[in-house]
Amino acid sequence: MLDQSNELAAWDRDHFFHPSTHMGTHARGESPTRVIAGGEGVTIWDNNGRKSIDAFAGLYCVNVGYGRQKISDAIAAQARNLAYYHAYVGHGTEASITLSKMIIDRAPQGMSRVYFGLSGSDANETNIKLIWYYNNVLGRPEKKKIISRWRGYHGSGVMTGSLTGLDLFHNAFDLPRAPILHTEAPYYFRRADRSMSEEQFSQHCADKLEEMILAEGPDTVAAFIGEPILGTGGIVPPPALYWEKIQAVLNKYDVLLVADEVVTGFGRLGTMFGSDHYGIKPDLITIAKGLTSAYAPLSGVIVSDKVWQVLVQGSDKLGSMGHGWTYSAHPICVAAGVANLELIDEMDLVTNAGETGAYFRAELAKAVGGHKNVG
Repeated sequence: MLDQSNELAAWDRDHFFHPSTHMGTHARGESPTRVIAGGEGVTIWDNNGRKSIDAFAGLYCVNVGYGRQKISDAIAAQARNLAYYHAYVGHGTEASITLSKMIIDRAPQGMSRVYFGLSGSDANETNIKLIWYYNNVLGRPEKKKIISRWRGYHGSGVMTGSLTGLDLFHNAFDLPRAPILHTEAPYYFRRADRSMSEEQFSQHCADKLEEMILAEGPDTVAAFIGEPILGTGGIVPPPALYWEKIQAVLNKYDVLLVADEVVTGFGRLGTMFGSDHYGIKPDLITIAKGLTSAYAPLSGVIVSDKVWQVLVQGSDKLGSMGHGWTYSAHPICVAAGVANLELIDEMDLVTNAGETGAYFRAELAKAVGGHKNVG
């Protein structure tokens, strides 16, 4: 009888192209293959029976934990009833319409509509196109540049990889592409100049942003995108007053604000959205991961009423918007989203995250707060 573990490992090395993996060492068997077989709550196990606590929640996306039957039952029921229909030209399903309302009901004030995709990358691709469309409708064809931040992560496509501010996602791909720019990261802890207070450093970041806008020309800068807390760039909370000072600059020069809430959305900071936690007033919000707790691939762009009114004006002038995905609002995925948000409410996970997070941070500060490598 064949050893299935060894056989699967061989097939993996010979046929599976893994994302974000050193291709050579993996293909040669110099790095391990781990076949994940199951999960329950916060625990996962592989096909050799080894169990681990998944403190990272996959890629910080399994917000409700593994093995939630409410979601898997919703997926199965939707697959049996209607596995697929498109969302073009006004088509929807009960789940896609219901989930849209559930999201808007939970979103920060002033948000209006939800455009669905499958990943955070494609949602930010949608954001870029909406930003450009918005300014074209307003008769501002030069206002197209988008400012991101070093250390930020916004996807790994051509344009979304350009928004990302990490060298790994640029090197050897000829990125970043115009018209994407990067300003200073709100990374207070590890800097050469430690003379500034947090508030002073936040003002410094805002000043650098304003300098860039003025150097490029305010009439050419369309939007600024940022995660409420830097995710892939180090899990870095912003310094005090950062978002207040950044938003003042954006408002001064009529620059749209995109809050990338792929990681922070749906309770991770003890509020439904990171924007609520930091008092951010976004024009567009990127969502994914926690929207379905990764039980099915689904992303979205939450569009503010301010932007929506211009988009409507554009369609009246230009006709139907030429942007869409085959799997936008896929029935199975949105059914998972509805069940997931219901479960977050039923288990009061947002409150739990706030209380547990505060306790955990306090205990970590006691245990390791004095170490030179801890901020």
